[in-house]
Amino acid sequence: MKRFRTVLAVFLVFLVFVSVSGCLGGGEESPTTSESPTDAGSHTTSAGTGGTTGGGGYSTTESPGGTTPETTTETETGTSEYASWANPWDAYNAIQIDGEQYLITSIKYKLRIRTEEGGPIYEYEIEKSRKSTKIHVYGNKIDMETGEQEKADLGEFEVYEYYGKITPINAEDMNGTFEYRLWVTERTSDTDTFFLFPSLDFLTLYASLYAGSGNTVGVWMKYGDQVFEFYNPAAIGEMSVAPYQEGNINMLSNIADIESIYMSWYGFYNFGFWTALEDENIYQETTGSWGVMGYQYNYEVKPDGTMTIGGKDFKVSKVSWTYTFGGITGQGEAVLAANLPVPIEAKGVFIEQGGANVFTHVKIEDIGFEKI
Repeated sequence: MKRFRTVLAVFLVFLVFVSVSGCLGGGEESPTTSESPTDAGSHTTSAGTGGTTGGGGYSTTESPGGTTPETTTETETGTSEYASWANPWDAYNAIQIDGEQYLITSIKYKLRIRTEEGGPIYEYEIEKSRKSTKIHVYGNKIDMETGEQEKADLGEFEVYEYYGKITPINAEDMNGTFEYRLWVTERTSDTDTFFLFPSLDFLTLYASLYAGSGNTVGVWMKYGDQVFEFYNPAAIGEMSVAPYQEGNINMLSNIADIESIYMSWYGFYNFGFWTALEDENIYQETTGSWGVMGYQYNYEVKPDGTMTIGGKDFKVSKVSWTYTFGGITGQGEAVLAANLPVPIEAKGVFIEQGGANVFTHVKIEDIGFEKI
């Protein structure tokens, strides 16, 4: 059953997360949700509620609530009345709004995190965008006999750009904005993987630099007066020119906020309720409780009318959950639309008894769509 696989997956993710956070100096670190999300966007009257759908799983009970909803063929956003949140954080495939196909091209988040019990809550504004553009690509020409090196402009080339910006509002260490641009030869499902995350695309950036990705044309980062840039001439067919690099990639390791943002989101992403919702009709009121091997999950889904964001109306539901896994406790809430692969708003807490106690709150402030 999918839920059983989800439980096992969460268990494996936990083991990996503890290992990774230990390697990064974070000890036992990861988040999920507490407090309830505040309203995002304009809010209309709540939709009708209905009984639960069957769910499967182990040691599972579900209780219906409300009355049977009126059957409709399409919602305001073009999704059917039965709709699960089937593709969380899928930035590659188009979404459907009012019967039309759109690609999410930009997103702006307000992010709040707390990394220790009773500690301060830090706030940031995160912006992401992607588009086709043209850039000059540089290479390092080497005279093999003399050993002299020369930066060479190889010309202008069309690339696909991922842009990110973090602006501190109330930060731990940051005293200015951090920006980056990642240029690839073409948009793929791999390069899209982290686009919708309210954090830096760390894995994409580092894989591009150190895993020899042939799709990567270049990377540019800027923090204050520090600038790092890297160009890969091989990606545009210039095999006789060496890659060109300027600046220090370790500039990232000197910004405490960058690691805190990444680690807090990593835990929240992996310990949220996301994959379990692939089994649920999020437009029908549902409560449930299920577990296996000492892992217990309790959740509630409530339809909550419509919200307007990015100039589009979306039918939404509020989802809340709690879980316990050994010495780990988590709690969270989110506002979701079935045809948006990102939560409109979500917040949560992840607590490891005697260890990590991390809070994460993310809210979409704006989102851009391109009709395709």
